[in-house]
Amino acid sequence: MTVTAPGVTTNSGPVADAVRHWAGQRPDSTAFTFLDHDADPAGLPVRITWSHLDRRARGLAARLRRTCAPKDRVLILLPQGIDYAVAFVACLYADVLAVPLFPLTGAGHRDRLDGIVRDCSPTAALVRDATDLAGLHTIDVNRVEPSDAPPTPGHGPAYLQYTSGSTRTPAGVVVTDRNFQVNVRQALTAYGLRDQPATPVSWLPLFHDMGLVLGLGVALLTGVEATLMDPLAFLYRPARWLDALHGKRNVISAAPNFAYELCVRRTTDDDRAHLDLTGVAALINGSEPVHAATIARFHDTFAPHGLRTDAQRPSYGLAEATVFVTAATGPPTTTPFDRKALAEGRAEVQDDPERATTLVGCGQAVEQDVVVVADGAECPPGRIGEIWVHGENVAPGYWVAKPGVFGATLPGDPRPWLRTGDLGVLHDGELYVVGRIKDLIVVDGRNHYPQDVEATAERADPALRRGHVAAFSVLGDAQEALVIVAERAPKVPREAIDPARVRRNVRAAVSAHHDVRVRDVLLVEPGSVPRTSSGKLSRAACRDRYLAAELPVS
Repeated sequence: MTVTAPGVTTNSGPVADAVRHWAGQRPDSTAFTFLDHDADPAGLPVRITWSHLDRRARGLAARLRRTCAPKDRVLILLPQGIDYAVAFVACLYADVLAVPLFPLTGAGHRDRLDGIVRDCSPTAALVRDATDLAGLHTIDVNRVEPSDAPPTPGHGPAYLQYTSGSTRTPAGVVVTDRNFQVNVRQALTAYGLRDQPATPVSWLPLFHDMGLVLGLGVALLTGVEATLMDPLAFLYRPARWLDALHGKRNVISAAPNFAYELCVRRTTDDDRAHLDLTGVAALINGSEPVHAATIARFHDTFAPHGLRTDAQRPSYGLAEATVFVTAATGPPTTTPFDRKALAEGRAEVQDDPERATTLVGCGQAVEQDVVVVADGAECPPGRIGEIWVHGENVAPGYWVAKPGVFGATLPGDPRPWLRTGDLGVLHDGELYVVGRIKDLIVVDGRNHYPQDVEATAERADPALRRGHVAAFSVLGDAQEALVIVAERAPKVPREAIDPARVRRNVRAAVSAHHDVRVRDVLLVEPGSVPRTSSGKLSRAACRDRYLAAELPVS
């Protein structure tokens, strides 16, 4: 394996080759640091060197080979931490397909696990402590001794990345070794870190596509040290993430939009006083709709602490493309588009804020192609259609084949395209993501994008919890009708709320801004609007619970 720039491999061999390379070249250098906030609220650093990572992975791989055949599926049911990195590398060394998941806690996780087991028929599971899983060999990663046993060469499929299931049952995306390598390279290029060592810092779950590529992939392929945190440690105290970014150089990190909002709202002047964010190169904002107001608030709050104007990077990606597709290459771009035109499938700039929906640009594709398609043909700029992607990062398909996603073609273009199921538009050279096709609300023949309706509804009354409002359509009186489910803000006592007033305010605001009648506004308790395993709003699940009368009314 050769090296073309400080710490950046040519990606000429399997990912496992890269790990062995760093173990030989930098045996005593730290590969991963996990900040354990359970052991110490300030974050106790737990580290593993490249040589120890290599030997632990070799020992675990030897144990896997006694149980599994090549390309068998192996579940990773581990908490965030060093063991997760060891388990993932061990699967690569054993030439089995890792299935990155989560420790078994709660009925929701168990239901999701049962569906995944039915989908991919795993042979074994990597766990911590004794865990009984019917029909599976369970291996306690902490009971396996390090070893010098040689790895098994492997190419082709590397792991199964299960989608979040925001609009459908989770599906296992077959990610190849090559997909993984290429996507890390594309991301580092997009964020300006291709020619210098990056410093990954991540609290995203390692079973999530971006968490895996950023939290593990960048380190494994480039030999840099990655800093990991538990997602709950961030949620309990957002300042911990900022502390982990503090004072480092060439930092790359990522989070959904809500996390940046939490950093603004739930950090104090004392939390921020010591921060030095001058070394933050890229804060990726993706996975859910990016809000212009959040970008502005985050910049205003942290610019005094050295945050550069181009550090925030709105991005677009999906598991079927490994993760990364497009990214802003400079300061974020926000554009007000005419709301009525958007509903008609066009993106037209509108300077009147009362008639506009402001969208955030997600930049351009790097080393892959992105087009917007409608009626089977590529759209010109300004026309809304489905986002299609072609590149070496696009996975070959799902573990259980599903038609209509991979291998689409365009007239006169024989290349295979990935149909993302997302609506977007190209404007001034940037991709703007408008919404999910399956979430689109059609009432009286007019299109309404749920995230726009939700943003209007949550601002309609102070009793509503921001980011916890779901809008969807149901069949009523032989046509589709709009329903809005909104959580009560946790800090607003139930007895202080007039539900009738909330319903009136929401109906009036949505009618005024979107010219659509709301059939029902349901006010529910905090935590009632369902989310996926990666934290995305699940409108489909919310609709199902609404129709089944299973939502706890506030």
